Amino acid sequence: MENEGTNYPAEYKKLLEKIEAIEKTLELYKVDKIVEDKEKETKEISEETITEDILQIKPISEIVMKPKAYLKLAKHALTYANDSIPKKKWVEVIGLLTGKIKDEETPLERIVVEDYWPVDQGDAVSVEIVDQNIFTEIFHKKSNKHFIIGWAHSHPSYTPFLSGDDYRTHLRYQTFWNKSIALVIDPLMLSPTDYGIGVFRIHQDKQKYYQLSVEVQGMSSEACYESINTFMKNKEDNS
Repeated sequence: MENEGTNYPAEYKKLLEKIEAIEKTLELYKVDKIVEDKEKETKEISEETITEDILQIKPISEIVMKPKAYLKLAKHALTYANDSIPKKKWVEVIGLLTGKIKDEETPLERIVVEDYWPVDQGDAVSVEIVDQNIFTEIFHKKSNKHFIIGWAHSHPSYTPFLSGDDYRTHLRYQTFWNKSIALVIDPLMLSPTDYGIGVFRIHQDKQKYYQLSVEVQGMSSEACYESINTFMKNKEDNS
C-alpha cells in the first residue's frame, strides 16, 4: 500500500498501521458493498413514488458527508457503545476525516467528507497533530484529491456538542486550516429519523463554536439506519 521511495517518520507509519488494523477488525471494507446495494435500491424507485415534496429545492448543506464515511464512523462508534454493552463499559472513539472543499468562496461553498479513518477508542482518546503536511502526505496515499478536513469522535448517550477538551483540540485543527470541522456522533441517537451527528466550527474570535448544516449524500436517515443495522447484524453473525 505504501508508495515506493516514500519515507515517513516511524510515528506516522504506526498511525497508518493502526488505522488499517482497526478497519480490518471492524470489517469496514464491507461498507462499500452496503453502500452499493443501498444506491441500487434507491435507483429502483419508480416515478410513481416521487412526490412533490421530494422535488422541492432544498437549501444546500454546508457539509456533505458521503455514505461510506458516515457508515464507517457509525460502525466504529456503535462497536464500542450500544445497547448490548453495559453502559459503564461504553467508550468514545476518534478518527480523522478526509475530503475536499467545493465551490470555495462562493455562495455554494461546501465541504465534502469523502472518508473516515478510525484512529482510536478508549477512555482517553486524542489525535496529536504534529505536522499537518506529513498527515496530508499519508492520506494522499489513499487519494491524491483529498486532504484532512477535520476530525470526528463519539459522545455515547450525551448528544453531539464540543466539550472543553474538544474545543481546545479543534482550535489546533483550525490553526492549520480555518475551515476545519469537528464532527461528533452520538451512536445511541441513531434512528430512522436521526443521523445522530453534529458538525461544528469555532468562531474567528475563538470565544465560542457554532453548528454547521450537514447531510449524508443520497441516503436518508432511515436508509442509513437500515444499513448500519444490517452491518452490525452481519458482524455479530460472523463473530
